[in-house]
Amino acid sequence: MKTDVFTLAHEVKNPLCVVKGYLEMLNENNLERYKKIIQDELDNSIYILDNYLEFKKLVVEEEVMDINLLLCDIENSYSEYLENKGVKLHINCLDDDIYIKGDYNRLKQVFNNIIKNSLESQSKNITISYRVKNDKIIIRVKNDGFKINDNEIDKIGTNYTNKVMGNGIGVNLVKKIIELHNGEILYKNNQDNGVSVYITLLLS
Repeated sequence: MKTDVFTLAHEVKNPLCVVKGYLEMLNENNLERYKKIIQDELDNSIYILDNYLEFKKLVVEEEVMDINLLLCDIENSYSEYLENKGVKLHINCLDDDIYIKGDYNRLKQVFNNIIKNSLESQSKNITISYRVKNDKIIIRVKNDGFKINDNEIDKIGTNYTNKVMGNGIGVNLVKKIIELHNGEILYKNNQDNGVSVYITLLLS
């Protein structure tokens, strides 16, 4: 519990310090310029707190679902939003129905977090693809943003926090959701640029 509270305090303190700094510099001349920054940092604080509350009351309700429907939903939700930010979203799906036993909304939350972290790492291209191996599906979310230091990449999901990967609570939330699906999640640096997130789930 102490670690959770420490992580929460650390994560919320950072954006609030930014807000405090800009409020101290605020005047009529720079109001419009700083207003967006302050709003974004306050939104980030709320996002962190929401993730923390979600983590503490996390419940997964599984049902048979088609992974392609989830990925199409993500594409429809994010394509225009990302395009306005100069980011391309590519989703490569197979034609066959791929069924898993999972919580649709929780898994969508996982991809929402990963996409958000990809944006924070300055990605310009995000690609989601998958392959089926035996009784499992392996989903890869690849971005071309900043890499993670090699000596830190194994710490992700253990109260790890790094600006490249977003806030530690969000990363822990993603890890917990996948674990509750009896799945695995792995982060690897790409050979060129960016990071790939591999999610392994059992087929239904």
